[in-house]
Amino acid sequence: MRMQGKVVLVTGAALGYKEGGLSIGGSIARRLAAEGARVIVVDINDQMGERSAQRIRDAGGESLYVHADVSKTDEVVAAIARTRDEYGALHCLVNCAASYPIEMWRNVVETDEKVWQHVIDVNVSGYFRFAKYGIPLILESGGGTIVNMSSGSANLVAKNWCTYPVTKAAILALTRTLAVDFAPQIRANAICPGFVAIANSELDRTREEVEAWHGRIAARYPMRRVCTTEEIANVALFLACEDSSFVNGECLVVDGGRAVWEVPPA
Repeated sequence: MRMQGKVVLVTGAALGYKEGGLSIGGSIARRLAAEGARVIVVDINDQMGERSAQRIRDAGGESLYVHADVSKTDEVVAAIARTRDEYGALHCLVNCAASYPIEMWRNVVETDEKVWQHVIDVNVSGYFRFAKYGIPLILESGGGTIVNMSSGSANLVAKNWCTYPVTKAAILALTRTLAVDFAPQIRANAICPGFVAIANSELDRTREEVEAWHGRIAARYPMRRVCTTEEIANVALFLACEDSSFVNGECLVVDGGRAVWEVPPA
C-alpha cells in the first residue's frame, strides 16, 4: 500500500460524461485510494463528483467529495479548510482540473479574450491557487508531493489551437518553480499525456464512431492504440509516492512514443 495513511486532494476528479464515464482525475483518485490514500475529490460537477467518491467508498476506500471551482479563490480556500477539518493533513495535491471549450479551436487573432481568460483562469491559475493555499498544509503535514497534469500539447501544437497549449506549457514552468522553491519538503512533478480516451471527449458519438475515431488517432502513435486513463493514473501514483523519491521538477511524457516519431502518417 504505497499511499497508506496519506491524504490526497485531486481536482477535476469527477467521473466523466455519459453517466459516469472514464476521466483522468477520477481514475487517479481511485488508483491512489486503492493504495491506501484518503482522497478528497474536488470538482464542479456535483453529481459526478459525488459518484466518483462513492465509487471509491464502494471499493472499500475512504473518500470525500468537495465542490470547488478552481477559478474562485474563496472556493479553493474552503476546499483546503475542509481537508484540514476532516483529516487534519494533506500529503499530496493532484491538479487535474481543466477547461477545453470548443471555442479554443482558434488562432490568436480569432480567439475571444473571454475564452482566453477563462481557460487560463482554470488551467493555470487554478493550479496556482491550489498550490498557494494547499502547500502550507502539506508543509504542516511533514511534506509531500504535487502532481500537475500538463499535456503533450505543451510541446507539440496543432494548427489554430493556441490557448490550450499555452496553458499546458505554463503548467510546466509552474511545476519547476514549485520543485525548486519547496524542496526538499515537497516534490513537484508533471505529467504530459498524449491523447487519452476519456468520456468527455466522446460527446454524443456512438460506440462505433468512437472506435473509428480512436483508430484514426492510434495510427499516429507508434503503439498503435490510444492511452487509457488507468495508464495515466499509474504514472500519477508513481509521482505521488516514494517510488519517485528523487524525481523532482520533471515532466513525464506518457504518449506511447508519439513525440519522438519524426514523421507520423497523416
